[in-house]
Amino acid sequence: MKKIFSAIILAAIGTSMLTGCIEEVEPLGGEATLDQVAEAPNAFDNMVSGLTTGLSGKRDYSPGNNQNVWDYGYTSFFLTRDVEGQDVIATGSNNHYQVWYQNVKYLSAGYAVSQFPWTVYYKWITNCNNVIKNAGANNYAEPPADKKVGTGIAYAMRAMFYLDLVRMYASKPYNVDHNALTTIKADENRTIEEAIHQERMKWDEAFEFILKDLDAAEQYLATYNRTDKYVPDLSVVYGLKARTYLEKQDWVNAEKYAKLAQQGYTMMSETDYLSRDNGFNTPNSSWMFATKFVSSDINISDNDGDCSWGSVMLPENGFGGGYASNYGGVNVIDHHLYTTIPVTDFRKKCWLTFDLDGMSKADAVTKLAEYTNYPERVYESGKANGYGLNGMCFKFRNAAGKADVKYEAWCVSVPLMRVEEMKLIEIEAAGMQDEARGKQLLIDFAKTRDPNFTYGQHNDTYYNNSTSAFQNEVWWQRRVELWGEGFSTFDIKRLNKGIIRSYAGTNHTENARWNVEEIPSWMVWTFTDTESSYNGGMTQNPDPKQPTGDSAPFVFQ
Repeated sequence: MKKIFSAIILAAIGTSMLTGCIEEVEPLGGEATLDQVAEAPNAFDNMVSGLTTGLSGKRDYSPGNNQNVWDYGYTSFFLTRDVEGQDVIATGSNNHYQVWYQNVKYLSAGYAVSQFPWTVYYKWITNCNNVIKNAGANNYAEPPADKKVGTGIAYAMRAMFYLDLVRMYASKPYNVDHNALTTIKADENRTIEEAIHQERMKWDEAFEFILKDLDAAEQYLATYNRTDKYVPDLSVVYGLKARTYLEKQDWVNAEKYAKLAQQGYTMMSETDYLSRDNGFNTPNSSWMFATKFVSSDINISDNDGDCSWGSVMLPENGFGGGYASNYGGVNVIDHHLYTTIPVTDFRKKCWLTFDLDGMSKADAVTKLAEYTNYPERVYESGKANGYGLNGMCFKFRNAAGKADVKYEAWCVSVPLMRVEEMKLIEIEAAGMQDEARGKQLLIDFAKTRDPNFTYGQHNDTYYNNSTSAFQNEVWWQRRVELWGEGFSTFDIKRLNKGIIRSYAGTNHTENARWNVEEIPSWMVWTFTDTESSYNGGMTQNPDPKQPTGDSAPFVFQ
């Protein structure tokens, strides 16, 4: 008899044997047990390698032969979080992300999609726990010398996963309620008994756990020199600390670690940013940590590669596949955000101008040539998708020289951390201690993108809420700089914001034109109800509220 257990209980039991009526425990996905892996040649190194090589291109959630377009690894969560807000719009036939964008009632605990993040993240966490146990580092015991680096990588990755989870599941922002519940702690020592009677961590408990992992990672990676940017090193640990302290609003430490993280990196230039060959597909001097898709990934090799980052994010391929380029499922920028970007800011060129759909084909193709080497095919794709061309994203490009090579075009790298993010954390943290100092740092940053930048032009009155004009200015820079990189929900929740999708000239889809003056309910993710069935100690988040209709247009001041 086989039993499928919840991800959190699997994280707790590891390789433990269950007795009674349960004859076999089968992890979702059929992963090998720790005991089996430990007996294999080069076992420890392979386990450590799997922590990062397994981040992309795998079908971590979809059972059997199910081919969910959004199940392709860590970067799939970038879009689930970004389309929940207002800045990234999944348009046309990109209905695979409509659950997070428009049909938010399906994020309720009783629906299968609520199990997606829970299953995948805790699977990754279990892998980290297994490395730590294999190294003999339970309870932060010091591992042997030859396993210190691997243990440090496991701690760094586990901290990154938990930082995501606590932000996704937190019932309220930390600055609103320090005692708000986040997610469940499942470390390498978790027992079955604890797993079925465990309450969620409060914010401070979660921060303590994450920072303890990062302290250990900092110790064990102190002298580690990595060979590529697909594995975390000390700079990434500093970056994760900066993110954690930013969330905690510990401004002194957020600034400290953001500055430490920047050492050895330089910001992307206009040439880097807008490269038609290497734009956001290849690590450069700005990228601190990345993941990559390779030709052997099941999400590339199976189902015509359609269940992959490239399929949903890269609009230029010429081999008749992909949602962004051929099936009419493009990701576009919110019209209002686009209009707030000055023409002198080179980042505005990451998205097509909003006058293309009113042009003749000849004029549109001529204009498209300013953005892409494939204007004819982009025009045809845009016109076939039921949405059009306006605001289409060209920030992320196909693999250099591979646009017509099936499926090598989609074997790209994606940034998980950039030095620009660290600079913006430093700026916000500095300004929350001394606004004048933060303001000057912000001006210096912004002028690298827009030489004509003027402070004070990006502070929409609607967003003032409980944040200062300075924080709103920093947030605007984050919205533009980090667009499509998975930060939207995190920032909206952290800053206790609402969203605006309904306004004159909106390009949001009908029946998704919602204005919400507080954190949208669907950004407080529910736990799959199978989890609460096994865990009697869990307090569930409320199901999201599906808006009943479009909001009256908001008037920006």
